[in-house]
Amino acid sequence: MKKLLSILSVACLTLFPSCNDWLDVTPQGQIEAEDLYTTTKGCNSVVGGIYYTMSGSALYGQTLSYGLMDVLAQYWDLSTIPDHNYYNATQYDYTDQNVIGTFNNVWSNMYQAITQCNAFIYYSEPYKENIANYDLLLGEVYGLRALAHMELFEIFGPVIHTTADLQKPAIAYRTNYNNVSQGFDTGEVVLQKAADDLNRALELLADDPIRDPEVGRQGDLNNSVLDYQDVLNYRGARMNYFCALGLMARLEMLRQDKTAAYKYATRVMEETEDIISLIDKENIMNNNASSVYNFSTEMLGAFYVNNLYDMTDTYFGMGGGYSSQDKGAINIDNNRYEALGTFIYNRTPDNGADIRYTYWFIGNTEHGNMDFMKVKQATERPGMTEPYAYYPEIPIMRLSEIYYIACETQIGVDNTLALQYLNDVRTTRDLTPLENVSDDETLLEYLVREARKDFIGDGRMFLMYKRLFYPIYTVAGRTVQPNDNIFVLPIPDDEYEFAGIEKTTQN
Repeated sequence: MKKLLSILSVACLTLFPSCNDWLDVTPQGQIEAEDLYTTTKGCNSVVGGIYYTMSGSALYGQTLSYGLMDVLAQYWDLSTIPDHNYYNATQYDYTDQNVIGTFNNVWSNMYQAITQCNAFIYYSEPYKENIANYDLLLGEVYGLRALAHMELFEIFGPVIHTTADLQKPAIAYRTNYNNVSQGFDTGEVVLQKAADDLNRALELLADDPIRDPEVGRQGDLNNSVLDYQDVLNYRGARMNYFCALGLMARLEMLRQDKTAAYKYATRVMEETEDIISLIDKENIMNNNASSVYNFSTEMLGAFYVNNLYDMTDTYFGMGGGYSSQDKGAINIDNNRYEALGTFIYNRTPDNGADIRYTYWFIGNTEHGNMDFMKVKQATERPGMTEPYAYYPEIPIMRLSEIYYIACETQIGVDNTLALQYLNDVRTTRDLTPLENVSDDETLLEYLVREARKDFIGDGRMFLMYKRLFYPIYTVAGRTVQPNDNIFVLPIPDDEYEFAGIEKTTQN
């Protein structure tokens, strides 16, 4: 955050390669940063730069999805590899240089994305009448700014045991395009400003094409290569209306306002009908040409990550290049695969019939280990015809999370309804519906177990444990008791000096 960039290198950072073409005919050095905001193509390119930052490996392209956040959630047993890069992370040793460096990068890259958002809002406003689909672009930017601050709050902010903890300093919510130092806002202020941004996004995205069932997640409203606009193509892989609405439900859970969260969750369910849906289990189980192992039909919003499959092949050793000496990889060998079954997918009340366990982890005869199909590029399979591939996407939010939010908000209010929401997800995973779970504590435990199965590879589980201040059950069969020191990642030391405040320590 200290090294705020003027307008960053966004001219050629676009979400889809085809949108770079217009830059190829422009002489280098003749485009001033501000000039980008005077044209539709320029504004599309600038917003593409924000996505490029947020989808990079330092953020959602790895660290905040299947990378270190999943390590903190104890999906992988590294107890026998003490020299692994992430071994100390499994011990919640936040003095380890690998952990410090990784989350310092999260902090700096997220604030870089925020700076890009603020620059767009500042520079583009005078030219808004000249920019096609300006409301869509601006709505995305407000939504992305809210998401970035919410993620920083969830990772680096205090544990919210009661609403009183929302008065504790958390992070700086930056809305101005400048490099002026700013103190940390309280959690209450951060979340209110995020709510303001999301509500502004919802206003601007009211006519989002994704709301039209004929367009949906993957439609392309471009009809000319010359006038091509990123913002009109594949709305599901962007910050869109449904995603912003879903993030409001997540935000209200952070504010501990379950009534408001339930209102937003049910709105998402109603408004996404016939457009975004929970996965069709038959589609997965029949192994047909349209099978999407990443469950993209459930993504309310996502980041398109061009090199995702190259990164995941290396990280999980799926590309044939894994070495047992690679201390930065997660090799899903038989032991790790069996641990996933024993301690995640086969725990009471289930027995392993879950299609996520069956189809997300598939043996590869070439290297003898399991491929993690949720984040692996689809390949042609026997008897299949095109299209058999699906896009490289990392979810911002899934529809299943909305059902989990609805379930949690009804626990202790209407447990029959809470169980119904949980079963709605379970049945799409080929699991038997649960019955007669009236005890609040047991129902919450089953909800957490279900979310843990679903969120693997998404980076959400550790943050759910933090919000609930819940014990973390590991794939080694032990339980890590909740503790503020575990759940609050350290803010870079020099940020306290920059903000002009005294560093605090957890109890």
